[in-house]
Amino acid sequence: MHLLRAFQSILFLFILCSAGAQSKVDTNYIQRFPNKLVLSPYLSSSSNSLTIKPWNDRIDSSHSVDYEPNLRGGYGLSFSYRIVDFSIGFRQKLSAESERTYGKSTSLGIGFRLWASRKVLTEFSLQSVNGYANTSTPLYDTINFTRQNPYEHRQDLGVFLIKMRLVYQFNPDKFSYRASFGFSERQLKSSAGFLLSSQAYAEVVYADSALIPEKLRPHYGDAGRISEVSIAALGVAPGIGGTWTKGRWFLTGVLFVGIDLQRLGYDVPGTGTVKSERKFAANADFRFSFGYNTPRVFFGFQNSTDYNLLRPSKFKVNSSFNRSSLSIGYRFNSPKVVDKTYDAVVNTIIPKKLRKFMY
Repeated sequence: MHLLRAFQSILFLFILCSAGAQSKVDTNYIQRFPNKLVLSPYLSSSSNSLTIKPWNDRIDSSHSVDYEPNLRGGYGLSFSYRIVDFSIGFRQKLSAESERTYGKSTSLGIGFRLWASRKVLTEFSLQSVNGYANTSTPLYDTINFTRQNPYEHRQDLGVFLIKMRLVYQFNPDKFSYRASFGFSERQLKSSAGFLLSSQAYAEVVYADSALIPEKLRPHYGDAGRISEVSIAALGVAPGIGGTWTKGRWFLTGVLFVGIDLQRLGYDVPGTGTVKSERKFAANADFRFSFGYNTPRVFFGFQNSTDYNLLRPSKFKVNSSFNRSSLSIGYRFNSPKVVDKTYDAVVNTIIPKKLRKFMY
């Protein structure tokens, strides 16, 4: 009961931010499907890059270390219904040749999207990757690694990221974010809009041994033997998005650029202690989508890139996650059991005075 009341209080504050200016959809621009269950099978690919470089070196320095995991594409099924968008998927098996060149990687990705109102979107994501290929190896070590096996494999290296993001849309009555990235709406006419993103996240880059390969450690000084860097951050980023339409075809782009307040931590080699720092750093998030959207059937391509910059005083770390998907789907009249279950859950969790603001 205490947890339920706490959740209701948090949700009340969350929805209150948009309640006073809750907008009505302009049906000349947006077609809604409030009682439709949207199902869409998809094919996807994902990538993660991790770059570590000294502070005093140029961007193209051969002293930088580029790590890439060996990730294969996947497939799955996405669902959208009223305020909820989520998906479930599986990855393809790695080939023997791919494992020989890039090593073996394991990964876990979880994503969830919840619309508190037409103006406010909540996104949750979790990413965990273990096992990387050091694609910088040919730049500094061609003796121990041949053309047949060009990359050092770091099975001990891993990255963990958990992020919560809130997105506020200033004019969802004419510009539909959901039409391009959830397919539970349809953009009828070209339009653009401003957005504001706030985020909280934690990320850890870790290894059993040092993050920096032994041959490059002299260029990093006493930081060459650091084995873990962590970050907890709060950030804000204004953004702009727009959709161009031509009949049933659409093209959408959304860009956020802002700043993070970071609390960084890294181990001090040989001492068993952790050094903490606080810094500001830039953040960026880009999303792109195009496809064909009819009242019943749709298909589309989506791409999103999430950049995180870690800036401890010892070295720079650039971390990025990219995901692309190709989906095709259909909108069904939702079964009554789904409608009743949804209403029962909403009536239990959401205070009555706030239900009118729900999506």
